[in-house]
Amino acid sequence: MDIDVYAEDLIYYLREKADNAERREILLEVEKEIKRLNSNNHSDFSLLDLDIETIWDIKDLLGTRCFILDLMFQATESEVARFRKVNNLLYELTLKTYRRTANLYRTLLKSQKDGWFDDDYDVEGSLRVMWDDESSTLKLEEDEYYGSDFAYMNRLLCALTQDALHLLDIVKPGIIYNPTHKPDITDVELDCIDTLDDGVSWAEASLRHPKLDSICICYAVHDICTHKPYSIPNLLRLNDFWCEAKLVCQHIIQQDGTRWHRDL
Repeated sequence: MDIDVYAEDLIYYLREKADNAERREILLEVEKEIKRLNSNNHSDFSLLDLDIETIWDIKDLLGTRCFILDLMFQATESEVARFRKVNNLLYELTLKTYRRTANLYRTLLKSQKDGWFDDDYDVEGSLRVMWDDESSTLKLEEDEYYGSDFAYMNRLLCALTQDALHLLDIVKPGIIYNPTHKPDITDVELDCIDTLDDGVSWAEASLRHPKLDSICICYAVHDICTHKPYSIPNLLRLNDFWCEAKLVCQHIIQQDGTRWHRDL
C-alpha cells in the first residue's frame, strides 16, 4: 500500500486489514522515505538544518512508523521481561533525579552566599533519553522480525526531542529559592517528590496491552511512548539515559548598576 494515501485510510488498513508481513513492508517504505528526507542533514542529525516543511514531513512519518511498530509489538516473554527492566530503571532514575535535586537545594541553603554576585538561583533536575553512539541502541533477538533500523531511528528521535526543547525532558523537577527555607526542609515541603507515580499504572494508548497488565507502568515510560514518537520496540532498545541536577547562580543587572535580586 502506498504510504502517500490519506492518513486515515492508511491507519485503517494497517490496523484492520494488514498482517504483520504487510506492516513490515510499509514500515520499511516509511523508514526509507525518512532517510531520503534526512539525507542532506550532515550536522549530527539536528533537524534545525532542514526546512520546516521537511521537518514536518519527517515528524509525520515518524508518527506513522511508531504506530506500525506498536501494532507489530508481540510482547514475547523476553520482550515483557525487558519492558519490566526498563520500566523499573526509569522509575528509579525518576526518584534519583528528584532526590538529587532536593539535596542540591539543601546544599545551597547551607552555603555562604556571594552578595556581590548572587541575585537569584535556579535549581532544577532533568531526566532524558540520550544518543551517544551505536551502543546507545541495543540489538535484540526480535530485531529481524521488526526489520527496523532501530539505531538510525533512535538517533533521529533523540535529535528531534533535543531540537524541540519542550519535548526533551521526561521529568523536570524544579525548586524556587526561598530565603526562609532551612537546610532541614524535607522533600515533601519542597514539593520535590514524584507525585505522578502513585501506584496507578500509566498504561495508556499503546501501553494498554494485555501482556503488560502485570506491570505498573511508570510515568517516564508513559512520557517516552505517548508524548514522544518512540514505539514500545524502540523503548526496549534504548540504552542511554541522562540524569542531572544543576544549580545556576544568577547575576541580573542594568547599565546604571540597578540589580534585581531576592533577599538572600
